[in-house]
Amino acid sequence: MWNVIKPAILGVGLLAGVAFGAYAQTDNVAALPPGAQAPTPPAAAVAPSAGYVGPAPGTTWTAQEKQTQPVRPSEAYVGPAPGTTWTAQEKQTRPVAPSQDYVGPRPN
Repeated sequence: MWNVIKPAILGVGLLAGVAFGAYAQTDNVAALPPGAQAPTPPAAAVAPSAGYVGPAPGTTWTAQEKQTQPVRPSEAYVGPAPGTTWTAQEKQTRPVAPSQDYVGPRPN
């Protein structure tokens, strides 16, 4: 039942929308008979616009910062020399022995 009612309601809504759109266009200038003149809107006095308040066109605004003191070179770097690490240097003391046979579940 719902499969019939839902499309019917949507169809009626679509038809109502089309009818409303057609009615809204009947007051248009295109609906006048041939040779008729469109009503002219009343002339309104247009005041001159004020000068543009803002930055000049094509320029950008940035904060103007002044240097308060001369730039000093930084102190010597405190830390490891470049390319070295903080870790202890490790050395191999004996050769690597092969591991024992695998004693776990049988692989598939």
